[in-house]
Amino acid sequence: MVLDDLRRFPRVFKVLVASALIENMAFGLIIPFLAIYITIDMGLEEWAAGVVLAGYMVAGVPSMIIGGMLADKIGRRPVLLASLSLMSITMLMYFFAYDFVTLLILVLADSFVGSMYMPAANAMIADVIKPVDRPRAFSALRVAWSVGIVFGPVMGAVILAVYPIKVLFVFGALILAVAFFLNLVYIRETRPEKLESIRVTFRSVVSVSRDRPFLLLCSLSAMFWFFFAQWMSVLPVYAFESLGMNEVEWALLFALSAVMIVSLQLWVTSQVVRFRRSLVLAVGQLIAALGFGLIFLAADYYALAGCIVIITIGEIFYMSVLSTVIADMSPEVKRGMYMGFSGLVQQLGVGFGFLFGMTLLGMLADPTVIWLIFGTIGAVPVVGYYFFARMAGPSIDNPTPSSKGSDEGMH
Repeated sequence: MVLDDLRRFPRVFKVLVASALIENMAFGLIIPFLAIYITIDMGLEEWAAGVVLAGYMVAGVPSMIIGGMLADKIGRRPVLLASLSLMSITMLMYFFAYDFVTLLILVLADSFVGSMYMPAANAMIADVIKPVDRPRAFSALRVAWSVGIVFGPVMGAVILAVYPIKVLFVFGALILAVAFFLNLVYIRETRPEKLESIRVTFRSVVSVSRDRPFLLLCSLSAMFWFFFAQWMSVLPVYAFESLGMNEVEWALLFALSAVMIVSLQLWVTSQVVRFRRSLVLAVGQLIAALGFGLIFLAADYYALAGCIVIITIGEIFYMSVLSTVIADMSPEVKRGMYMGFSGLVQQLGVGFGFLFGMTLLGMLADPTVIWLIFGTIGAVPVVGYYFFARMAGPSIDNPTPSSKGSDEGMH
Protein backbone atom coordinates (compact mmCIF):
# COMPACT_ATOMS: atom_id res chain seq x y z
CA MET A 1 0.00 0.00 0.00
CA VAL A 2 2.76 2.42 0.92
CA LEU A 3 4.79 1.37 -2.11
CA ASP A 4 1.80 1.99 -4.40
CA ASP A 5 1.48 5.53 -3.04
CA LEU A 6 5.19 6.18 -3.42
CA ARG A 7 5.12 5.10 -7.06
CA ARG A 8 2.42 7.59 -8.02
CA PHE A 9 3.52 10.52 -5.83
CA PRO A 10 6.23 13.01 -7.00
CA ARG A 11 9.91 12.30 -6.40
CA VAL A 12 10.18 15.12 -3.85
CA PHE A 13 7.70 13.30 -1.65
CA LYS A 14 9.58 10.00 -2.03
CA VAL A 15 12.80 11.66 -0.90
CA LEU A 16 11.05 13.25 2.08
CA VAL A 17 9.69 9.82 3.06
CA ALA A 18 13.16 8.25 2.83
CA SER A 19 14.63 11.16 4.73
CA ALA A 20 11.98 10.85 7.44
CA LEU A 21 12.80 7.17 7.89
CA ILE A 22 16.53 7.87 8.21
CA GLU A 23 16.08 10.93 10.44
CA ASN A 24 13.76 9.08 12.80
CA MET A 25 16.25 6.28 13.20
CA ALA A 26 18.37 8.93 14.93
CA PHE A 27 15.35 10.10 16.91
CA GLY A 28 14.48 6.52 17.93
CA LEU A 29 18.09 5.87 18.80
CA ILE A 30 18.10 8.67 21.39
CA ILE A 31 14.61 9.51 22.65
CA PRO A 32 13.71 6.21 24.40
CA PHE A 33 16.87 6.54 26.49
CA LEU A 34 17.13 10.32 26.97
CA ALA A 35 15.13 10.66 30.20
CA ILE A 36 16.99 7.60 31.54
CA TYR A 37 20.35 9.11 30.54
CA ILE A 38 19.54 12.41 32.25
CA THR A 39 18.22 10.98 35.53
CA ILE A 40 20.31 7.83 35.94
CA ASP A 41 23.59 8.25 34.02
CA MET A 42 24.02 12.00 34.64
CA GLY A 43 22.43 11.74 38.10
CA LEU A 44 20.11 14.74 37.70
CA GLU A 45 16.92 14.98 39.73
CA GLU A 46 13.50 14.63 38.10
CA TRP A 47 12.82 18.38 38.14
CA ALA A 48 16.14 19.06 36.37
CA ALA A 49 15.33 16.44 33.75
CA GLY A 50 11.95 18.12 33.33
CA VAL A 51 13.65 21.48 32.76
CA VAL A 52 15.98 19.98 30.15
CA LEU A 53 13.18 18.21 28.29
CA ALA A 54 10.89 21.26 28.49
CA GLY A 55 13.76 23.44 27.31
CA TYR A 56 14.11 21.23 24.27
CA MET A 57 10.51 21.91 23.30
CA VAL A 58 10.28 25.57 24.27
CA ALA A 59 13.50 26.52 22.46
CA GLY A 60 11.96 25.22 19.27
CA VAL A 61 8.95 27.54 19.55
CA PRO A 62 10.48 30.63 17.87
CA SER A 63 12.30 28.34 15.46
CA MET A 64 9.00 26.88 14.24
CA ILE A 65 7.84 30.34 13.27
CA ILE A 66 11.20 31.31 11.77
CA GLY A 67 11.35 28.06 9.81
CA GLY A 68 7.86 28.62 8.43
CA MET A 69 8.61 32.24 7.51
CA LEU A 70 11.88 31.32 5.80
CA ALA A 71 10.18 28.48 3.93
CA ASP A 72 7.79 31.03 2.43
CA LYS A 73 10.44 33.72 1.93
CA ILE A 74 13.58 31.95 0.64
CA GLY A 75 12.24 28.48 -0.15
CA ARG A 76 11.62 25.09 1.44
CA ARG A 77 14.90 23.44 0.38
CA PRO A 78 17.39 25.84 2.05
CA VAL A 79 15.53 25.50 5.34
CA LEU A 80 15.55 21.69 5.16
CA LEU A 81 19.28 21.58 4.42
CA ALA A 82 20.24 24.10 7.09
CA SER A 83 18.20 22.29 9.73
CA LEU A 84 19.54 18.80 8.97
CA SER A 85 23.18 19.86 8.79
CA LEU A 86 23.03 21.80 12.06
CA MET A 87 21.12 18.98 13.79
CA SER A 88 23.93 16.58 12.93
CA ILE A 89 26.44 18.91 14.58
CA THR A 90 24.41 19.54 17.75
CA MET A 91 23.65 15.83 18.12
CA LEU A 92 27.37 15.08 18.12
CA MET A 93 27.99 17.78 20.74
CA TYR A 94 25.78 15.92 23.27
CA PHE A 95 28.67 13.49 23.61
CA PHE A 96 30.62 16.22 25.41
CA ALA A 97 27.88 17.24 27.87
CA TYR A 98 29.07 16.74 31.44
CA ASP A 99 26.66 18.71 33.67
CA PHE A 100 23.22 20.29 33.81
CA VAL A 101 24.23 23.67 32.35
CA THR A 102 26.17 22.20 29.40
CA LEU A 103 23.35 19.80 28.61
CA LEU A 104 20.73 22.55 28.78
CA ILE A 105 22.71 24.80 26.41
CA LEU A 106 23.08 21.95 23.91
CA VAL A 107 19.40 21.06 24.19
CA LEU A 108 18.38 24.65 23.48
CA ALA A 109 20.66 24.84 20.44
CA ASP A 110 19.61 21.43 19.12
CA SER A 111 15.93 22.24 19.47
CA PHE A 112 16.27 25.61 17.76
CA VAL A 113 17.98 24.27 14.64
CA GLY A 114 15.92 21.07 14.50
CA SER A 115 12.50 22.68 14.78
CA MET A 116 12.91 24.56 11.51
CA TYR A 117 12.64 21.30 9.57
CA MET A 118 9.00 20.28 9.94
CA PRO A 119 7.27 23.52 8.81
CA ALA A 120 9.33 23.46 5.61
CA ALA A 121 8.82 19.72 5.03
CA ASN A 122 5.06 19.91 5.63
CA ALA A 123 4.77 22.94 3.35
CA MET A 124 6.70 21.05 0.67
CA ILE A 125 4.31 18.09 0.92
CA ALA A 126 1.30 20.40 0.66
CA ASP A 127 2.95 22.01 -2.40
CA VAL A 128 3.22 18.77 -4.36
CA ILE A 129 0.30 16.64 -3.11
CA LYS A 130 -3.30 17.34 -4.09
CA PRO A 131 -5.75 17.83 -1.18
CA VAL A 132 -7.61 14.61 -2.00
CA ASP A 133 -4.35 12.63 -1.58
CA ARG A 134 -3.08 14.39 1.54
CA PRO A 135 -4.51 11.99 4.15
CA ARG A 136 -2.67 9.06 2.55
CA ALA A 137 0.46 11.13 1.89
CA PHE A 138 0.79 12.33 5.48
CA SER A 139 -0.01 8.82 6.73
CA ALA A 140 2.67 7.36 4.45
CA LEU A 141 5.13 9.87 5.86
CA ARG A 142 4.12 8.86 9.37
CA VAL A 143 4.67 5.19 8.50
CA ALA A 144 8.20 6.10 7.38
CA TRP A 145 8.78 7.91 10.68
CA SER A 146 7.61 4.84 12.54
CA VAL A 147 9.81 2.45 10.58
CA GLY A 148 12.72 4.61 11.67
CA ILE A 149 11.45 4.51 15.24
CA VAL A 150 11.29 0.69 15.06
CA PHE A 151 14.92 0.37 14.00
CA GLY A 152 16.22 3.20 16.21
CA PRO A 153 15.53 1.69 19.66
CA VAL A 154 16.62 -1.76 18.53
CA MET A 155 19.87 -0.30 17.20
CA GLY A 156 20.22 1.65 20.44
CA ALA A 157 19.80 -1.50 22.54
CA VAL A 158 22.48 -3.29 20.47
CA ILE A 159 24.88 -0.35 20.83
CA LEU A 160 24.25 -0.17 24.60
CA ALA A 161 25.18 -3.83 24.93
CA VAL A 162 28.71 -2.88 23.87
CA TYR A 163 29.22 0.87 24.42
CA PRO A 164 28.25 3.44 27.07
CA ILE A 165 25.06 5.39 26.47
CA LYS A 166 26.89 8.56 25.34
CA VAL A 167 28.03 6.79 22.16
CA LEU A 168 24.42 6.86 20.97
CA PHE A 169 24.86 10.56 20.18
CA VAL A 170 27.74 9.82 17.79
CA PHE A 171 25.67 7.29 15.86
CA GLY A 172 22.74 9.72 15.86
CA ALA A 173 24.91 12.45 14.34
CA LEU A 174 26.10 10.13 11.56
CA ILE A 175 22.53 9.11 10.72
CA LEU A 176 21.43 12.76 10.49
CA ALA A 177 24.37 13.47 8.18
CA VAL A 178 23.08 10.76 5.82
CA ALA A 179 19.64 12.44 5.79
CA PHE A 180 21.29 15.78 4.98
CA PHE A 181 23.15 14.42 1.94
CA LEU A 182 20.00 12.68 0.69
CA ASN A 183 18.13 16.01 0.75
CA LEU A 184 21.09 17.86 -0.74
CA VAL A 185 21.32 15.58 -3.77
CA TYR A 186 17.69 14.77 -4.53
CA ILE A 187 15.42 17.52 -3.17
CA ARG A 188 14.43 20.34 -5.52
CA GLU A 189 12.61 23.54 -4.59
CA THR A 190 8.77 23.36 -4.59
CA ARG A 191 7.80 26.84 -3.38
CA PRO A 192 5.11 28.29 -5.71
CA GLU A 193 6.42 31.14 -7.83
CA LYS A 194 3.64 33.44 -6.63
CA LEU A 195 5.25 33.45 -3.16
CA GLU A 196 8.29 35.31 -4.47
CA SER A 197 6.33 38.57 -4.31
CA ILE A 198 4.83 37.92 -0.87
CA ARG A 199 6.29 40.00 1.96
CA VAL A 200 6.77 37.77 5.01
CA THR A 201 6.92 39.56 8.38
CA PHE A 202 6.28 38.72 12.02
CA ARG A 203 3.09 40.78 11.76
CA SER A 204 1.86 38.46 9.03
CA VAL A 205 2.66 35.50 11.28
CA VAL A 206 0.64 37.01 14.12
CA SER A 207 -2.26 37.40 11.69
CA VAL A 208 -2.44 33.59 11.53
CA SER A 209 -3.74 33.59 15.10
CA ARG A 210 -6.79 35.57 13.95
CA ASP A 211 -7.97 32.49 12.07
CA ARG A 212 -10.16 31.33 14.96
CA PRO A 213 -10.96 27.77 13.81
CA PHE A 214 -7.28 27.19 13.06
CA LEU A 215 -6.23 28.65 16.44
CA LEU A 216 -8.73 26.40 18.24
CA LEU A 217 -7.43 23.30 16.41
CA CYS A 218 -3.84 24.24 17.29
CA SER A 219 -4.80 24.70 20.95
CA LEU A 220 -6.62 21.37 21.10
CA SER A 221 -3.69 19.57 19.48
CA ALA A 222 -1.37 21.25 22.02
CA MET A 223 -3.50 19.76 24.81
CA PHE A 224 -3.16 16.35 23.15
CA TRP A 225 0.63 16.67 23.10
CA PHE A 226 0.67 18.04 26.67
CA PHE A 227 -0.48 14.71 28.08
CA PHE A 228 1.01 12.56 25.31
CA ALA A 229 4.47 14.01 26.11
CA GLN A 230 4.58 11.74 29.17
CA TRP A 231 5.19 8.84 26.78
CA MET A 232 8.72 10.24 26.22
CA SER A 233 9.46 11.65 29.68
CA VAL A 234 7.62 10.31 32.74
CA LEU A 235 6.83 6.84 31.39
CA PRO A 236 10.41 5.59 30.79
CA VAL A 237 11.52 6.84 34.23
CA TYR A 238 8.42 5.28 35.81
CA ALA A 239 9.06 2.00 33.98
CA PHE A 240 12.63 1.87 35.29
CA GLU A 241 12.09 3.05 38.86
CA SER A 242 8.64 1.66 39.68
CA LEU A 243 8.35 -1.41 37.45
CA GLY A 244 12.04 -2.41 37.38
CA MET A 245 12.50 -2.53 33.61
CA ASN A 246 15.83 -2.29 31.78
CA GLU A 247 16.91 -0.54 28.57
CA VAL A 248 16.19 -3.49 26.26
CA GLU A 249 12.69 -4.04 27.65
CA TRP A 250 11.85 -0.37 27.26
CA ALA A 251 13.26 -0.25 23.73
CA LEU A 252 11.02 -3.18 22.79
CA LEU A 253 7.95 -1.37 24.13
CA PHE A 254 8.89 1.72 22.15
CA ALA A 255 9.36 -0.44 19.05
CA LEU A 256 6.00 -2.16 19.68
CA SER A 257 4.24 1.17 19.28
CA ALA A 258 6.13 1.93 16.09
CA VAL A 259 5.34 -1.51 14.60
CA MET A 260 1.64 -0.90 15.27
CA ILE A 261 1.82 2.44 13.45
CA VAL A 262 3.60 0.87 10.48
CA SER A 263 1.04 -1.93 10.30
CA LEU A 264 -2.16 0.02 10.93
CA GLN A 265 -1.74 3.71 10.10
CA LEU A 266 -2.58 3.61 6.39
CA TRP A 267 -5.47 1.18 6.85
CA VAL A 268 -6.98 3.28 9.65
CA THR A 269 -6.56 6.42 7.55
CA SER A 270 -8.37 4.78 4.62
CA GLN A 271 -11.29 3.97 6.93
CA VAL A 272 -11.64 7.18 8.95
CA VAL A 273 -11.66 9.55 5.96
CA ARG A 274 -15.35 8.70 5.63
CA PHE A 275 -16.11 10.27 9.01
CA ARG A 276 -16.11 13.81 10.32
CA ARG A 277 -12.57 14.82 11.14
CA SER A 278 -13.56 16.35 14.49
CA LEU A 279 -15.06 12.99 15.50
CA VAL A 280 -11.90 11.10 14.51
CA LEU A 281 -9.72 13.50 16.50
CA ALA A 282 -11.98 13.28 19.56
CA VAL A 283 -12.11 9.47 19.48
CA GLY A 284 -8.33 9.23 19.06
CA GLN A 285 -7.69 11.51 22.01
CA LEU A 286 -10.17 9.64 24.24
CA ILE A 287 -8.58 6.27 23.45
CA ALA A 288 -5.07 7.61 24.16
CA ALA A 289 -6.26 9.20 27.42
CA LEU A 290 -7.80 5.87 28.46
CA GLY A 291 -4.50 4.12 27.81
CA PHE A 292 -2.60 6.58 29.99
CA GLY A 293 -5.16 6.28 32.79
CA LEU A 294 -4.93 2.47 32.74
CA ILE A 295 -1.19 2.59 33.48
CA PHE A 296 -2.38 3.23 37.07
CA LEU A 297 -3.35 -0.46 37.15
CA ALA A 298 -0.30 -1.81 35.29
CA ALA A 299 1.87 -3.79 37.69
CA ASP A 300 4.18 -5.62 35.27
CA TYR A 301 5.76 -5.53 31.83
CA TYR A 302 2.88 -7.15 29.96
CA ALA A 303 0.23 -4.96 31.55
CA LEU A 304 2.23 -1.88 30.56
CA ALA A 305 2.57 -3.26 27.03
CA GLY A 306 -1.23 -3.56 26.90
CA CYS A 307 -1.58 0.11 27.93
CA ILE A 308 0.89 1.14 25.24
CA VAL A 309 -1.17 -0.76 22.65
CA ILE A 310 -4.25 1.27 23.65
CA ILE A 311 -2.29 4.54 23.67
CA THR A 312 -0.91 3.81 20.21
CA ILE A 313 -4.35 3.00 18.79
CA GLY A 314 -5.50 6.43 19.99
CA GLU A 315 -2.42 8.06 18.48
CA ILE A 316 -3.03 6.32 15.13
CA PHE A 317 -6.61 7.61 14.99
CA TYR A 318 -5.60 11.12 16.00
CA MET A 319 -2.68 11.48 13.62
CA SER A 320 -4.60 9.96 10.68
CA VAL A 321 -6.27 13.33 10.00
CA LEU A 322 -4.51 16.03 12.03
CA SER A 323 -1.81 16.98 9.50
CA THR A 324 -4.32 16.86 6.67
CA VAL A 325 -6.71 19.24 8.44
CA ILE A 326 -3.88 21.67 9.14
CA ALA A 327 -2.72 21.51 5.51
CA ASP A 328 -6.25 22.02 4.20
CA MET A 329 -6.74 25.07 6.44
CA SER A 330 -3.47 26.65 5.28
CA PRO A 331 -3.74 29.18 2.42
CA GLU A 332 -1.13 28.56 -0.27
CA VAL A 333 0.48 31.98 0.18
CA LYS A 334 0.91 31.40 3.94
CA ARG A 335 1.46 27.66 4.00
CA GLY A 336 4.85 27.77 5.70
CA MET A 337 3.62 30.24 8.31
CA TYR A 338 0.55 28.13 9.11
CA MET A 339 2.70 25.02 9.44
CA GLY A 340 5.16 26.90 11.63
CA PHE A 341 2.42 28.35 13.84
CA SER A 342 0.74 24.97 14.37
CA GLY A 343 4.11 23.41 15.20
CA LEU A 344 4.83 26.27 17.62
CA VAL A 345 1.63 25.75 19.60
CA GLN A 346 2.00 21.97 19.64
CA GLN A 347 5.61 22.22 20.73
CA LEU A 348 4.61 24.48 23.62
CA GLY A 349 2.19 21.75 24.66
CA VAL A 350 4.94 19.13 24.62
CA GLY A 351 7.39 21.40 26.45
CA PHE A 352 5.02 22.26 29.27
CA GLY A 353 3.96 18.61 29.39
CA PHE A 354 7.58 17.53 29.93
CA LEU A 355 8.14 20.11 32.67
CA PHE A 356 4.83 19.53 34.43
CA GLY A 357 5.05 15.74 34.22
CA MET A 358 8.62 15.35 35.46
CA THR A 359 8.11 17.91 38.24
CA LEU A 360 4.90 16.21 39.34
CA LEU A 361 6.58 12.79 39.30
CA GLY A 362 9.24 14.06 41.71
CA MET A 363 6.59 15.51 44.06
CA LEU A 364 4.16 12.59 44.31
CA ALA A 365 4.58 10.11 47.14
CA ASP A 366 2.74 7.51 45.05
CA PRO A 367 3.89 7.85 41.42
CA THR A 368 1.06 5.64 40.10
CA VAL A 369 -1.42 8.48 40.73
CA ILE A 370 0.18 10.50 37.95
CA TRP A 371 -1.51 8.30 35.32
CA LEU A 372 -4.99 9.07 36.64
CA ILE A 373 -4.10 12.77 36.48
CA PHE A 374 -2.89 12.61 32.87
CA GLY A 375 -5.75 10.35 31.81
CA THR A 376 -8.14 13.02 33.04
CA ILE A 377 -6.14 15.85 31.44
CA GLY A 378 -6.33 13.99 28.13
CA ALA A 379 -10.08 13.32 28.27
CA VAL A 380 -11.46 16.68 29.39
CA PRO A 381 -10.51 18.84 26.33
CA VAL A 382 -12.24 16.44 23.90
CA VAL A 383 -15.41 18.56 24.07
CA GLY A 384 -13.47 21.26 22.19
CA TYR A 385 -13.66 19.29 18.94
CA TYR A 386 -17.44 19.85 18.88
CA PHE A 387 -16.85 23.60 18.83
CA PHE A 388 -14.09 23.22 16.24
CA ALA A 389 -16.50 21.41 13.92
CA ARG A 390 -19.05 24.19 14.23
CA MET A 391 -16.47 26.94 13.64
CA ALA A 392 -14.63 25.27 10.75
CA GLY A 393 -17.73 24.17 8.85
CA PRO A 394 -18.29 21.11 6.64
CA SER A 395 -15.74 22.14 4.02
CA ILE A 396 -12.99 21.38 6.55
CA ASP A 397 -14.65 18.99 9.00
CA ASN A 398 -16.40 16.76 6.50
CA PRO A 399 -15.22 17.68 2.99
CA THR A 400 -16.86 16.14 -0.06
CA PRO A 401 -14.66 14.66 -2.80
CA SER A 402 -15.17 17.79 -4.88
CA SER A 403 -14.18 20.11 -2.04
CA LYS A 404 -11.05 18.06 -1.43
CA GLY A 405 -9.97 18.24 -4.99
CA SER A 406 -8.92 21.87 -4.95
CA ASP A 407 -7.08 24.28 -2.72
CA GLU A 408 -9.12 27.18 -3.98
CA GLY A 409 -11.85 28.71 -1.90
CA MET A 410 -10.67 27.38 1.43
CA HIS A 411 -10.01 30.84 2.79
